[in-house]
Amino acid sequence: MLAGLVLLGFAMPSVGLAQEADTVRRDAVPSSTTPNRAYSRENIYRLGKGVYTDTLRRDDFKAQASDVAELDDCDTTFQTFVLVRRLSPWRIGLFAGPNFAYCGTWENTFGPTRRDNTLYNGAGFNITGNIDYFLTPATRRLRFGVGAALGYQNYITRGVYRDYLYGLAAARGVNRDQVTIRQRASEDMFLTVGPVLTFTVARSRRNPDATTFIEAGVRGGLFRTEAATIAAFIPSQGGSLPTNIPSFVEGGALLRTVNPSYRLYHPGVIGSLGVFFPVGRNNWNIGIQGQGFFTRLNYIIVNGIQDQLLEFRRQHGGFSAGVAVRKGFVQKKLIPKAPTVCPTCDSIPQLNVQFNGQSLKGVSLSYTDQPVNPSAAAPVISWRSTTPNPKNETFTARLYYRADSVVAGAPGADQVIAQLENTTDTTLTFPAQYFTNGQLNRGFYYVTVHSRQSAKCGSCMSEVATTSFANVRVPIDKESRFRHRLERLEVFYRTPGSRDFTSICYCNGEITGKTIKKNRLFYRSLNRRLATGEVEFDTNTVILNLRDIPGNLATTLQTEKSNIENNGGIRYKGRRVRPQVSYFRAVFTVTKLPINGQPEQQVGSFNTIISDNTYSITDLKPLTDAERTKLLAPPAPRKQTPRRRGGNSGRRSDVMFGVE
Repeated sequence: MLAGLVLLGFAMPSVGLAQEADTVRRDAVPSSTTPNRAYSRENIYRLGKGVYTDTLRRDDFKAQASDVAELDDCDTTFQTFVLVRRLSPWRIGLFAGPNFAYCGTWENTFGPTRRDNTLYNGAGFNITGNIDYFLTPATRRLRFGVGAALGYQNYITRGVYRDYLYGLAAARGVNRDQVTIRQRASEDMFLTVGPVLTFTVARSRRNPDATTFIEAGVRGGLFRTEAATIAAFIPSQGGSLPTNIPSFVEGGALLRTVNPSYRLYHPGVIGSLGVFFPVGRNNWNIGIQGQGFFTRLNYIIVNGIQDQLLEFRRQHGGFSAGVAVRKGFVQKKLIPKAPTVCPTCDSIPQLNVQFNGQSLKGVSLSYTDQPVNPSAAAPVISWRSTTPNPKNETFTARLYYRADSVVAGAPGADQVIAQLENTTDTTLTFPAQYFTNGQLNRGFYYVTVHSRQSAKCGSCMSEVATTSFANVRVPIDKESRFRHRLERLEVFYRTPGSRDFTSICYCNGEITGKTIKKNRLFYRSLNRRLATGEVEFDTNTVILNLRDIPGNLATTLQTEKSNIENNGGIRYKGRRVRPQVSYFRAVFTVTKLPINGQPEQQVGSFNTIISDNTYSITDLKPLTDAERTKLLAPPAPRKQTPRRRGGNSGRRSDVMFGVE
């Protein structure tokens, strides 16, 4: 766990105290020329446990902990350090205790009627060493880790099995004094890996590293199980064995022998559970541990009476209980920490308002009583941060509204109609009740946005970014006259039986159209005057406030519609069909005629959609200079495809090859 954190701020040579805001000094700092030897090396890492922390000069710290490697990497004048003393994730342990073979139940293991006398394993000794690595910090009560265990255990032959061998000799009429028994204990070795859990029951107040804990582990791996060697023979009977054969049988009649099989390696599992108590100050723990295992065992029995060789494979298990110790380690590490800097809100958010793909910042729209575009979307208010490396930055945005009938500065004139406070969002939704029929409600609008940053040492707020826009009725001088010139006209029609629209463009003095195979229109009888820019009309209002186009232009468009639908028709699927005109799209340039000594003034260009039935303007959009130039630009010349020369398969006749 963390035994203590110390913030070491380093002062400049001419300053006696450290200037870090998060450190507090108890006493005067000793001079760097006379290092303070009052603190021992260990006490440096134990600073910070009290209410205050100590601040050391850089030279003082080097004099007491000069071998810290991290000090070379971050040895700067104003660098802050955190001294960490905590438990290492590594822990080692050792267990030792008596071992007992298990035969299924307590009665079968220790009772008078054992399950199988050939299960000759009795008590023995077990010693196990383990090493664990914990993935959970030591500050938590429940810790999870992964560990490995390596151990050795043995089993001495039961006394009842010796009586069993003497009984076999008595059945042949041989006294037990004439029987010789040679034996070697059963031995197992294992290497296992698996998870381990530790639960902290109590922690010492004086030393937080000293804990009382319960440990449980389940590990699986490889067991090397070697059965015991037991031989019973009668030396006084039978002949002698050859001298070059190593055997426990020294010569005589064989009663029975048990030997290990060549199959020694088996998978197995081992589980452990223990409780440990702290001892001393060096992270030692001692406790009581119990563990059990399960694997398999192969062995061979030679029955000398019937001259039989039998091989057995059985389950092999047992348990043990004894004393165990655990040893933890302490990590002492110096971690560089950047000095705490309070935020500075010297950057203003960048504010943007978009409507119909155009910026509304500082724009005044002209209000009309007629619907402009019912399908248009409301303005979008957005912003973005311009703060380099912002931390905990939030925004507050407000949208204000004042009706054009309210005098500016009157009490309650400006109303907040939408707002977001201390949010990380970067958009503000325009209220739907202030946007109807494709245009804003009449009045004045302005938006304010500012950012805020918070830190432990304080908070700050940026300057306010603001912009405004309006939608008001523009008063028009009744005596003024406006000239509307038709600069571009497109007619969109559709062929019966097809969903695709085809257009005819009266552009740049020519009549052009999209030619589709088997669907081509003849343009000979169409009105070329519509493409030359000669069509114009004068009114006392701009096209923004017009709904119906003048009668003479409406008559011209009606005539053009009839020419398109009736002149020759279109051949479609082997028969002539008449196209159906859907609508007109026209570009008008509006200029204000001279009046009262004022020169002619250009108002702007407008892209309009004209219905083919009522010849009224159903949609209108002001055009920028770039959009107008793009629409009125002549089309790029087509590249002529090279014609293939006829005769001689394209080869030139005036060239000879292979002739010198």
